[in-house]
Amino acid sequence: MSEYQHYQFEADTPLTDEQLAQIRALTTRASLTRHSFVNTYSWGDFKGDPRLLVETHYDAHLHFANWGTRRLILRWPATVLSLDTARTYCAAGSAEAWESNGYVVLALESDPEDDIEDFNDLFGTDEDDLHEDGDRDEQWLPSIARARRQVAEGDLRLLYLAWLLRAHHGELDDDDLEPAVPPGLADLPEPLADLATFLRIDEDLITAAAEHAPPPARPTLADHQAWTAALGTQQKDTVLAQLGHDGDPHLLSGPRRRFLESRPPSRPALRTVAELFAAVPVRKRLRIARQDQREAEERERAVRQALEAQDRRLADLQHDPETAWHRVGELISQRGTRHYPEIVRLLGDLAALADRDATTGAFAERYARFIAAHRTKKALLRDLRAGGPACTALIALTSAAD
Repeated sequence: MSEYQHYQFEADTPLTDEQLAQIRALTTRASLTRHSFVNTYSWGDFKGDPRLLVETHYDAHLHFANWGTRRLILRWPATVLSLDTARTYCAAGSAEAWESNGYVVLALESDPEDDIEDFNDLFGTDEDDLHEDGDRDEQWLPSIARARRQVAEGDLRLLYLAWLLRAHHGELDDDDLEPAVPPGLADLPEPLADLATFLRIDEDLITAAAEHAPPPARPTLADHQAWTAALGTQQKDTVLAQLGHDGDPHLLSGPRRRFLESRPPSRPALRTVAELFAAVPVRKRLRIARQDQREAEERERAVRQALEAQDRRLADLQHDPETAWHRVGELISQRGTRHYPEIVRLLGDLAALADRDATTGAFAERYARFIAAHRTKKALLRDLRAGGPACTALIALTSAAD
């Protein structure tokens, strides 16, 4: 497969004509609107500087490549996220923060040299799939970008995940203390779950970290009413006037953030990086055990449903098994292998009926003649061994004929 790269940007407010012209000067191939930029490359690369473009034009950027690189760049007005807060979690390396043009910018990167196995699952299996599934590629950034609003309102789970990204990449010392674990880390909303998946943050590391997370705040309407009533009239009038004037999505973020800050959650003792990683193997074993149990239950349910479906078919088949044999003959006479699944099912039902009615001998004789007549159809014989007559003697007949 050739190289494949995906570049995407989003803007909260529409770009001006001048800004659009500046972007178009960087590429003539991109799908470009006043709010978005999408382009893919199978050769060459994007001429622009994504960091600079987020500082000056866009609010969110995503980039991934099929050799493993994945990057996110997000920004907030410095009035809703301070640089000091951002750098508490994103100091350097795979998660860094800086301030430019009145915005605090976060750059998050996952760039492993030998961990690209999940690329096909997330983005496609080959070059044709990637181009056909372009819509799927483009869904990542809109989802992840929704988490920006939560950060602006004081929800710091995204920043804590960024710190875990640094820990996951081995950029911290064992005796470094974690930052305060934000409430609700154990129950990530879709935007944050997508961010963690996109950046390959170890799910067991997140689960271990979430053990010390306070429960999410669930204030009632009465709580909001009481807090709002205590605000100054001028402050409320200013927010409403600004909201009505330009609809800035960040205008309500400040009041929401201050409301949450007025109700600080409990803060458990902070752990060292070493203590956090020591809890990961336990969480992994529990996760695998739960997954194994779910899969076993699903297999049992599938077997039970298959037997129930077969019982219903046998109730119809017992009145006229010759019709099923005739249908097998019709299907086997047709070219190709597309009818093999139905042949396997019919023969399996006939075998089960023979077992139930104690007529296995007669069925085995007829089945042996069928196998002898079609011994050259290797694919059919393999299918019969895998999912055909559920009788050891009949499977042995199939194997002997191969």
